[in-house]
Amino acid sequence: MMSFTRARRRPVVTVLAIAAALALAGCSSGAGASTTGPTETVTVTPTATPTPTRTGPDLADPSSWTVDFTGVGPVELGAPILGTASLMTAFTVATQEACPWVTAYAAEGLPSVWLPDPQDTGVVGQIVLQAWSGPAAVAASSPETDAGVGVGSTLEELRAAYPTLTEQQGKYAVFSAVTDDAGHWINFSVMDDVVDAIVVRDEAKIDSEYCG
Repeated sequence: MMSFTRARRRPVVTVLAIAAALALAGCSSGAGASTTGPTETVTVTPTATPTPTRTGPDLADPSSWTVDFTGVGPVELGAPILGTASLMTAFTVATQEACPWVTAYAAEGLPSVWLPDPQDTGVVGQIVLQAWSGPAAVAASSPETDAGVGVGSTLEELRAAYPTLTEQQGKYAVFSAVTDDAGHWINFSVMDDVVDAIVVRDEAKIDSEYCG
């Protein structure tokens, strides 16, 4: 009877061992399946950098205007002269009856702006900044070049700002001029070592007179 009992117990142990082995195999298989499954793809959309909006010159503040090789503030060479009136809101019209070919604008404390057109082309051929009341009266509020030169600047400041400045012989006096090497010029009239007029045009020239 003793031997029969031992013989009956052995299969039970074997069955339990097999079951345990199968259970372990199942767990191992499950873990392996989880590592080979599909992965989630995350798409990152870059944020666009906003493009800054360029603003034009402040028509109410001519002292902030820039004098460059093709214009002064909102007034540009080649533009219709009739259209300039809407841009010169800080000025009053100062055109003289004796010389209607010179469209002129003036304002207290600012250089006057003249647009001579002796050939009656109807377009801006030159832009003249000048101070009839004297450079000192407008120096603080004059439009300036990007190098900081305006009506009222000293000759020393002018030369320091433009090392390539050249001297040009006018009809009655010598003046200074600088070019962008593209056919455009900024001309400076200097009186008593102070810039008293600036002329933007497509040549190195300051007219000897505008109304005469």
